[in-house]
Amino acid sequence: MHILADYPPPRSWDQFEELCADVFQSSWQDPAMVRHGRAGQRQHGVDIVGRNGAIYPIGLQCKRRSRWPVSRLTAKQIDNEVLAAQEFRPKLMAFYILTTAPDDTTLQAHVRKINETHNKNHLFEVVLLGWSEILRRALKDPQVADKHFGAKGSASRSPLLGTWHTTQGRLEKTSAELSLDFQELWEDFQDWPNGHIVIRDRETDSLIQKIAALGESPHSKVEREERLALRQQLRTLRRHEEASQEGVARMCTMTELRTYLYRVKQPKLAAFCIAGFINEQMTVPGSRSCASGLALRMSPPNNVRDSRLSANLDDWALKSIETIKAKRVEMFNNPLTTTVDELPDDVFAQVAFPRIMRGILEALGDEQLTPVPTLMAEGWFNIGHWKLDIA
Repeated sequence: MHILADYPPPRSWDQFEELCADVFQSSWQDPAMVRHGRAGQRQHGVDIVGRNGAIYPIGLQCKRRSRWPVSRLTAKQIDNEVLAAQEFRPKLMAFYILTTAPDDTTLQAHVRKINETHNKNHLFEVVLLGWSEILRRALKDPQVADKHFGAKGSASRSPLLGTWHTTQGRLEKTSAELSLDFQELWEDFQDWPNGHIVIRDRETDSLIQKIAALGESPHSKVEREERLALRQQLRTLRRHEEASQEGVARMCTMTELRTYLYRVKQPKLAAFCIAGFINEQMTVPGSRSCASGLALRMSPPNNVRDSRLSANLDDWALKSIETIKAKRVEMFNNPLTTTVDELPDDVFAQVAFPRIMRGILEALGDEQLTPVPTLMAEGWFNIGHWKLDIA
């Protein structure tokens, strides 16, 4: 059981938004609650749109500032946000301002004055919640508390270290963002080895909304079949999200993997490897083209059990490999492409590494048949020395 301890605010605004969405989705039992666009895409100050029974729409704003976490909020800032929220369509019935700043009695009195005016003019109710109140609500739901602060409270805290989103199976990050985010995540995992990351596709929210729209007990055969198909899609997508989360966490915590990525490959290339892995995990199976008809055939360095992994090669990947082989033949009279480390960086990050990492997760998940010491002895975690050929 969680107790009301001095938990610090989340490490970023994205994580704070995730926490707020989970808190109110749980409290209001609103499966269709949805984040209102990506960061920087808010409509009139609204980050999340939800429903509390018959009260809809309710706008939630997770107070964002350039300096994080927010330590101070002013009456003028509240006035500006309330004014902007009046332009939201459809018209809001309630507007929550959520902040990591401390609860403030003076600001609460200011909000009560706003509500007096709003009541006279038939405008929405304004609610201001500071960090202590948000935390109190978060700890009321064990699932929310476990996700964001770790199971059973401070004894084994597992803070949420990051929330990364994908759209149609592709990570929503620029190259610069990705490199910095990975380095910050890597450092966070060193401080909090029990921490975790959430990877979520935008389609998850869309599927939840569609399922909710059909109701808990649709009556017609067509509606039942449609709802069942949506639930199956959602379950599959969540499995992909969970596999992505597990893989990224292992890359940052397993000594062999984190040393190879962070020290050998360096943060920039390591970030592309992680993106390649997430994109492969979140991509619908069979949707990736294989115009060349060829594949990378890869095996661990000490391949006692004759283990092999295959990854299809698109035309761009095959061309990249042929180009680097030609350059090496010209310079060294040898193509030098017999191990994974000798692949071009783009092919390594987007094709070879994601497939090997998926194979490692599958092997770790089947530990009863293949113990970790066996994988270690065969060199599964010595990724750069995996042998390869093209066939």
